[in-house]
Amino acid sequence: MYIRNLTQQLEIDYVVKDIWPFLLHKHTHFEMLYIMRGRGQHMINGTTYNYEKGDLFILVPQDNHFFVFQERSAICIMKFHEGYFSDFLQDAKFKDLFTALSSPYRKVSAGCKNKQDIMQLMELIIREHRKESAHQQIIIKHALSLIITLTAKDAGEQLSTAKDDKIQSVLNYIHQHIADKHLLSVQKMADTFHISKSYFNQYFKNATGSAYKKYVQEYALKLIASQLVGRNKTLTQLAEEFGYSDESHLNRAFKAHFNLSPSAFKKQQMRRSIVYTG
Repeated sequence: MYIRNLTQQLEIDYVVKDIWPFLLHKHTHFEMLYIMRGRGQHMINGTTYNYEKGDLFILVPQDNHFFVFQERSAICIMKFHEGYFSDFLQDAKFKDLFTALSSPYRKVSAGCKNKQDIMQLMELIIREHRKESAHQQIIIKHALSLIITLTAKDAGEQLSTAKDDKIQSVLNYIHQHIADKHLLSVQKMADTFHISKSYFNQYFKNATGSAYKKYVQEYALKLIASQLVGRNKTLTQLAEEFGYSDESHLNRAFKAHFNLSPSAFKKQQMRRSIVYTG
């Protein structure tokens, strides 16, 4: 697994892409990831979270993560070391709040009482980062400290309802077994999660906004696209790994989804500049 390091105390980057440009990886620093637009799934430490505009994720050192975009997404990524807040950490209360970032919850709750305030602070950080001003660094640092304070207040709250917990388990199962198609049949899924087979497709569509078969196929193709570019695997290897009958079958499915052949897609991605350098 790739490990990304941070050489500065604070770094702010943006990803604006149709597909997440990085393989599953972990960091040696903290990250806040603010969803500026788009929707999809964010896999963190084996748990899947749906995301949409306005969501905020907080990652701590050694977390691993990966995105699957369902549509073009824009993400602001703030990376920092604990030392960035060394002066704030002299305050015992703030130190306790900072420690709370290591709670098992990585997504700010949709029902968080402070979410609107957090969103406004994130927008402030983005505006300040995009312009040069004498007080830019002070404003950004204090805004981040306020976000830490507000999120820590809700660290003990469950981030999803019981209903959401089931669909998260369903998504986690899909992602874990994406290369084992026999484990992803509607009958198998219905049996595994104790949902009527006749109701499963409707349940999945209501919970995710996507048809089940389409979701599974698109998720596999996005993983294939990522590995095609990031790991330089051949179509033959990927077809075998992801359960396609042969290379031509995968080629047709890939082209139908991305409107490009795998080779053209790879060339396009290699040409594009990567906004987020990690």
